[in-house]
Amino acid sequence: IGEHEEERARVCAVETAAFYRANPHAGAGIQETVEEYSKRWLADREGRVNSIRDDRGRLKQHVLPILGHLDVRAFNRDDVERFRDALDRSIASGFTIDAANKRRTFSWKTAANCWTVVTSMCDEMVNAKKRELRLRKDNPCKDVRPPERGGDKAKQYLYPSEFLQFATCELVPLRWRRAVAVAIYTYTRDGELRVMRWQDGDVDLEHGILSITRAYNRRTKRIKETKTGESRRFAIEPNLLPLLHAMHEQKCGEGPVVAMASERAMARNLRRWLWKANVRRPELHDSSPTRKQLTWHDLRATGATWMAVRGDDPLKIKQRCGHSTFSTTEIYIREAEAVREGFGDVFPPLPADLIDPSGGSASVRLRPNLDDESSLKQGVWSGVDGTRNPSKTLDRAGSKGSGAGAAASRGGPNPATSRDPKAGQRDRTAREELVLAALKELGKLTPEERRALRERLDEEDAA
Repeated sequence: IGEHEEERARVCAVETAAFYRANPHAGAGIQETVEEYSKRWLADREGRVNSIRDDRGRLKQHVLPILGHLDVRAFNRDDVERFRDALDRSIASGFTIDAANKRRTFSWKTAANCWTVVTSMCDEMVNAKKRELRLRKDNPCKDVRPPERGGDKAKQYLYPSEFLQFATCELVPLRWRRAVAVAIYTYTRDGELRVMRWQDGDVDLEHGILSITRAYNRRTKRIKETKTGESRRFAIEPNLLPLLHAMHEQKCGEGPVVAMASERAMARNLRRWLWKANVRRPELHDSSPTRKQLTWHDLRATGATWMAVRGDDPLKIKQRCGHSTFSTTEIYIREAEAVREGFGDVFPPLPADLIDPSGGSASVRLRPNLDDESSLKQGVWSGVDGTRNPSKTLDRAGSKGSGAGAAASRGGPNPATSRDPKAGQRDRTAREELVLAALKELGKLTPEERRALRERLDEEDAA
């Protein structure tokens, strides 16, 4: 600004004053900003905290735009309250504007997660184990009230009658019916069920004991400790043991207990198969402002609710489910007290065709109903995880990763049916050719021709 440019000087003075009012510590000789400190803090947590990727996103989108430029040694309670007030405004409006100037939905749970990140980081500034992360003597978040909270949406569970209707429906693939039964009767988390292996001693059929010692981390794609960091062992539900014995025999004691697709796909297609089985209670399929539709994780909640309805000891429910606090277990106990009357018999005996669908045959196969066109199409064009991919049908186990079904879907050997490396591929190809031929000529087949085709499939199963 030139010596005689008074107007420009006045404008600059106004802008400078406004900046320093909004950033009172900007000229105090900042050695490190909150943004710079957050990078060191996140780097120290890498590998130790499972939510590191989410925390990094919360900082970038919601925290650093407000606190990032401040001096990490000097920002104070007023700055933290300003951040808290911004969260409250976003909760009230239901949306926020991100760094790319795009409007995004914003819930009170998002605000709570962002608040946890800030309070944890501020606590580390005072009490971190590593001395280089300790920069302050005071915690600017101390005694600051958190952002507003909303109500929790009601979660769903299946009634025993709904489960039995699903488990006996022949339109639902056998692998899906078995997977749902195992998920409910073991009350395991999704990540825990994914890594259960027959050969690793997770399922001790001789003594009827289930061991939960690890879980799958979907963020890092690696196997880790359980959510609470504690292993647990408990007796398997008696009515589940016959199914586990049958599955163990068919898998020759190798591979995953249940092969699963992504968690989102499992939830979406669980609802789809429930609908196919005529389990159509609105709460299971439709979300609202006060309730969530059924997810795969809710099968675990189903098992916990069933235990509470049965009247199991609360401490046993807590241990079997692996809850870190008793308050979580109380949620299921309170729900059970409200619905126990007329709820139905929990953990009922599993249908015989779920345990031995082949009627004693050593080979178990999914087969569509040849007298129903929609069922026939379903058997051909839908994989077990609900995908519509003609190259991944019949033997697909709902996962691209590992296991007998996945190997068969890639044209590889299926240890559950054959030790011949090429037998699984020949078996699957032959069945698909038969079913596809039937589908193509479905409108022309007489009842006698349908019967003949069914006999051919039976002969192929027996072979």
